Amino acid sequence: MAAVTRARLALTRSAAFWRAVPPVSTDLAGRPGLRLAVGIGEAPVGLQGTFSLWESSRALREFAYGGAPHRAVAERTYRERWYAEELFARFAVEHAVGSVDGRDPLA
Repeated sequence: MAAVTRARLALTRSAAFWRAVPPVSTDLAGRPGLRLAVGIGEAPVGLQGTFSLWESSRALREFAYGGAPHRAVAERTYRERWYAEELFARFAVEHAVGSVDGRDPLA
C-alpha cells in the first residue's frame, strides 16, 4: 500500500503545523508495517507532502487513525484550518523496481 499526502499550508497557520510535526514523525518511525516514508517539499515553502509505503492497508490505517500523535494532529488540522488545500491518496502497489539506500523497500 502506498500513501501520498500533499497540502498547501495556510501561511498564517504554518508555524503551528510545523511545531506539531515532530511527535508524528517520531511515532511514524517506529510503526509496524512501515516500509518507507519520505517527506516531499516543494517551492515555495508552503507546499508540503509525504510518500509512504506500508506492508498493508491495515498498518496504514492503524498509523493514521489509531496512533495518538497522528490522530491529534489530524483533529487540529481540521479545527485550526492549517491547509488551504489538501490531498490524501492511497494506492495498491502491484509492482516496483529499484531500491532505496541499497534495499528493496517492498522486500
